[in-house]
Amino acid sequence: MAHASPFSLPDDGLDNPFADSTSSAQPYAFNAYSSSYSPAEAASFPPTAAPATTSAALSAREEELRKREAELNEREAALRREQEQIRQAGFHPPNWPKFYPLFYHDIASEIPEASRKTVTNIYRLWLGTMVLLIWNMIACLTLLISHPNNLPNVASDFGVSLIYIFFIGSASLYTWYRPIYIAFSSNAALYFYIFLLFNGLHIAFAFYMAVGIPGSGSGGFINLLAVLSDGKIVAAVFCIVAFAGWVCSGIYSLWMWKEVHGFNSAAGHTLQSAKAEAATMGVRSGVAQQAAGAYIRSETGQFA
Repeated sequence: MAHASPFSLPDDGLDNPFADSTSSAQPYAFNAYSSSYSPAEAASFPPTAAPATTSAALSAREEELRKREAELNEREAALRREQEQIRQAGFHPPNWPKFYPLFYHDIASEIPEASRKTVTNIYRLWLGTMVLLIWNMIACLTLLISHPNNLPNVASDFGVSLIYIFFIGSASLYTWYRPIYIAFSSNAALYFYIFLLFNGLHIAFAFYMAVGIPGSGSGGFINLLAVLSDGKIVAAVFCIVAFAGWVCSGIYSLWMWKEVHGFNSAAGHTLQSAKAEAATMGVRSGVAQQAAGAYIRSETGQFA
């Protein structure tokens, strides 16, 4: 007799509690316009507008960038035009010295070709003067270190030589190098006379330093003899170089002075033209006024 399995259930009349009566073979799609899902309705949805909006935003951004680039190019062109106008008017931004620009300096562009060699040589003369002042200070330092018995003022020599670097260096720059640069660049009679006056004083200073009076801040001839007689060989070597440098500086300065004087005379510059330029330029203070006054008070001029 067959018995039914207690674990078997009839297939009829029992519903699967996990069965979905609405299942279909097609995937569901959400219909934004109804609460039911329909594959057909999902296929008929309009495409999203996000890509179009993104493209429009990118186009607007690109257009804005192009406008800004055009504005920057226009400003750069306007700046170049202004700089060119300033350059043609004779105004230039300072470029010398490079570490702290004080004034514009360009021999190749501002000095006429016929005078460039002369101005270049005078510029080298000024640079050589600066090197010589530093060397002279080192020579006086060796005097101080060696301390010869027959030189009691070596401390004064060193202190004065140190002051010379700053005082004579800046004075020579503004009293005779800058004036001759301006004189050749603008053919100004006044600045030629300023150079002739102050470079003449520089010549006298160079030969004074070559003498080497004790306590004068110079490692010149007298101090040289003193250290040689005391057997201070190292100090003597430095003093020999300083003495030779001051002699060469004085001779070279004299040569350049004569060259500038000849050019000034050949150009037809006179004291009257210098006076007229001084009145026109309205010289009121500084080195230019002092030099102009020294020549204006003279009827003939020492260097005419």
